[in-house]
Amino acid sequence: MLRYGGLIFFGENMESSKADILISAYGSEYFEQCLKSALNQRMAASVIVCDNTQNNAVSDIINRYSCNKLKYFKPEKPLWRHTSCVKLAEMATAPWVRFIDDCEILSENSLEKRLEQSDTFGGISMTFSSYITVTPDGRKERTTYNLPEYVKGTDYLFNVFTEVPFRRFTNVLIRRDIVVSSLFKGLPDRPNCFPSAAAMLAMAEGDLVYTSESLVLRYEPEIEDTTDIETMLDETDCIIDIINYVESATEDKKRALKLRKELLSQTFKQNTVRLLRKKQYREVREYIYESWQNDRASVLSGLFHLSVMGLIAKALMKSLRVFHKD
Repeated sequence: MLRYGGLIFFGENMESSKADILISAYGSEYFEQCLKSALNQRMAASVIVCDNTQNNAVSDIINRYSCNKLKYFKPEKPLWRHTSCVKLAEMATAPWVRFIDDCEILSENSLEKRLEQSDTFGGISMTFSSYITVTPDGRKERTTYNLPEYVKGTDYLFNVFTEVPFRRFTNVLIRRDIVVSSLFKGLPDRPNCFPSAAAMLAMAEGDLVYTSESLVLRYEPEIEDTTDIETMLDETDCIIDIINYVESATEDKKRALKLRKELLSQTFKQNTVRLLRKKQYREVREYIYESWQNDRASVLSGLFHLSVMGLIAKALMKSLRVFHKD
């Protein structure tokens, strides 16, 4: 076992293969199963683990599975998901990276099948598949996409992406150079934000391959979406930055502009509804005001849809009552 700073290499490096599997570990009870499934992937050059726990649970398991292709890193302080993913990608050396959470289990030869897909077609920047989620109450749900096997990147981005946006890296194998780009590194630490952003970058750079075969099982943890206004506004800024890049990378300016409007309007509606459900009426008023400063068209579109739902009038009335009480 060799140690370089906080990075531990078990044995010598394997011959260079095509993909590295990258795991951000946060103490899931399924981590050992996750690690075993990753190490069993024949086409993995390395399995790299970033240990973001504050105990020895992950390191104890790592020591039991020491082998040539396992690398382990524990930062001084736990990293947020996005920062952890960037650090892992920087340690990777293969041209492709496969992110998995420590609550996910890869099916046999999952990685090999993905790489075969990318070899079948030229100019591929990302591959993805359906996957199975086990909810906290034990229900199994299968997530699929109504797509053909080969998808032109911009066709998917402009025609389907707003209907089925990526929410995680669960089912994605992506080119490493996209993840270590300065634009991706600058994204905010919000789990629901950076997978979608990475997908948009990939779709602007190349084409996609999809399989309806479920190649990963995910045990879904209970995560509550943020209702922090600053975080929501950071996400909007992130989307604007990515869309600016997409617009510069495509000749189809008209469809890129339509995508901008749809994504910003959708983001505004989702965040406003989230605040309404939490009955944070003062925050609703503040969020609408700040969003109006950034992009008036998306606010008007979002308010129209919410007013049709009968939500916004009620929220504004209650926020005004709160304002007068203050």
